[in-house]
Amino acid sequence: MRRRKSAAQRAARMCAFEMTGKKHSSKIDGSGFEFESAKKTTEQSERECPSFSAGVKKEISEQKIKREADAHALLSAFTLSIGALKLMPAKRRRGVHYVLESEAALSLVSKLAAQYFGLESQLNRVKHERLNAEYCELLLYGNGIDDFLTATGLVSFDAEGEKSYEPHVPKSVTETEMQRRAFIRGLFLACGSVSEPKKAYHCELVFKNVELAMFSKRMISDFGIRIKYTERKGSIVLYIKESETLSDFLALAGASDAVMVLNEQRIVRQLNNTVNRGVNCINANIEKATRTAMKQAEDIRLVLSVVGAENLPPPLRIVAEARLNNFEMSLSELAEEIGIGRSAANYRLRKLCEMAEDIRTEMPD
Repeated sequence: MRRRKSAAQRAARMCAFEMTGKKHSSKIDGSGFEFESAKKTTEQSERECPSFSAGVKKEISEQKIKREADAHALLSAFTLSIGALKLMPAKRRRGVHYVLESEAALSLVSKLAAQYFGLESQLNRVKHERLNAEYCELLLYGNGIDDFLTATGLVSFDAEGEKSYEPHVPKSVTETEMQRRAFIRGLFLACGSVSEPKKAYHCELVFKNVELAMFSKRMISDFGIRIKYTERKGSIVLYIKESETLSDFLALAGASDAVMVLNEQRIVRQLNNTVNRGVNCINANIEKATRTAMKQAEDIRLVLSVVGAENLPPPLRIVAEARLNNFEMSLSELAEEIGIGRSAANYRLRKLCEMAEDIRTEMPD
């Protein structure tokens, strides 16, 4: 029987992030591509906790892909989103180059490309000193690169056998529901991000290619997920802002731990909102009761100054003295204090207020 993970374990999982680069080949010599070696100590890795978005990508990247067709679908989505065809002049060969913050996502792509296309790879972390930022670069190359380019849609052939470098989504990678799910997973790994649930419910996919963006929107919508789009700085952005829709999308992408974290945070938010509404209601009631008590006390002092306590009927005199001596009490507490019902106390206080209004009416301006 599988043990359910605690909230603490799930949170720790979301903060886990593999910082050490992996290679599936020896270093490229004379390729025209130079990378700075990516190494971080264990101590540094333990001190750093990545964003929620990075944790989600790491979780998705760790999901096992058992079917070759699903692997092709993920690789196609990933490559069409951020892959770039590169020439390697020194070896007169071609490769595919990727740049991304998520090392886990690039490691998955490198692994799948090696497993299904026999490609070699170079994966390294680069530090940009001037911008004080770090990112990863991946280069895929090898004898199977032509098959890879065709399978992912970076290269195609027309009916006459002419080669085209116009990116497109191959029909073969979206034929089944499992392939479409894998394709969406690849989209998120390449161009997706999600905000910290504590701050906001927001997920987006950013595309440079309009056709790919619209194709992806239709595919995601076919799963019953409402995703909107907008334009931003020359890019097409697909986005989700509703918490339940975001939860459905992350589940579709295979991030079950992230869904649990999101739902837990949503429950906390709902509880906080309920508590805040309750506190606001209590405060409003207290404020209203205080204003009423102040008005009653003012009316009682006026009646006592004009009529005199000794001239009031005993029931009115008792409630008048009780209100002046127990200003902070609610009506129910005041009634209990003098041993009468709430309605009786309310009636007597109203009589005193009416007497005060009559006095004010008779007083000269």
